[in-house]
Amino acid sequence: MSYLTQLKTFVEVYRSGNITRAAASLHMSQPAVTSHIQAMESIVGKELFVRKARGVEPTAIADDLALQVASHIDILEQKVASIRSRASTDHGTLHLAGPAEYLSLVAGPALANLLQADKVNLVIHTGNKNNTYHLLENDIAELGITASEPTDAMYEYQTLDKERLVLVMNRVQGKLLAEREITATLLNQYKVVTYDEQLPLIRRYFSEVFNAACESPVAAVCPDIRAISSIIKAGIGFSVLPDYLCKEGIARGELVPLGKPGPENQLYLVWKKGALRNPRVDFAKDVIMAFANINYLSTYPG
Repeated sequence: MSYLTQLKTFVEVYRSGNITRAAASLHMSQPAVTSHIQAMESIVGKELFVRKARGVEPTAIADDLALQVASHIDILEQKVASIRSRASTDHGTLHLAGPAEYLSLVAGPALANLLQADKVNLVIHTGNKNNTYHLLENDIAELGITASEPTDAMYEYQTLDKERLVLVMNRVQGKLLAEREITATLLNQYKVVTYDEQLPLIRRYFSEVFNAACESPVAAVCPDIRAISSIIKAGIGFSVLPDYLCKEGIARGELVPLGKPGPENQLYLVWKKGALRNPRVDFAKDVIMAFANINYLSTYPG
């Protein structure tokens, strides 16, 4: 059991020499202070103070106990005061959740600028939308980046960026299809690589571009979208990826874009209502939003 509160009360009584003054200093009632002293006397098995008409007088055991613990109590008090002071400013640690691929390939300038301000330390949590909202809901992360617009009333958000979905194929098979009309029926003859068995990005592309379902055999399921690009470059099938994950591969001829331009996804910066009352979170939100549309503007300049 921790007796930190009782020790703090003991030190205050020892220094003030008076139960009433100690109670006022600690914002406690006199009976509560007396109870704490009695608890400490029970622990050490000795009387700590001799009650006098004008206060209390410490015993020898009280002198020894104060010598052992008073400085440690002071240090703890100073540390708590320091943390309390920092918490009221924009300094401290910020927890940010979001998709690993966007955070690693696009959000770097925003995060670097946030760190260069030398006010905020970052802890980054990566994962899908379910993980991001779980971290926000449970107050593990203060800010989240997600392509899923929040529908729960507990959240507030701003539109951070856009990503366009691109259908890409390995260069060998892609070159063979480059001059052909790309249809769902044609693609269903080829293997697909996806990050989820439900084919979320692929399913959306097929639905909005072809008005059809993807029935391609699944070659691989890879939960890290960044690795999907590498698998396709190695000669395996096709997939649908965010533009920032495949534009360099397309430029180098390692990936072949096929079909019509895919739909756009909005990316959102999300936080729980009330979170911006913390100056650190508000500051981080402003810095990140200063780089809004960094992917969209770099991919579609002008």
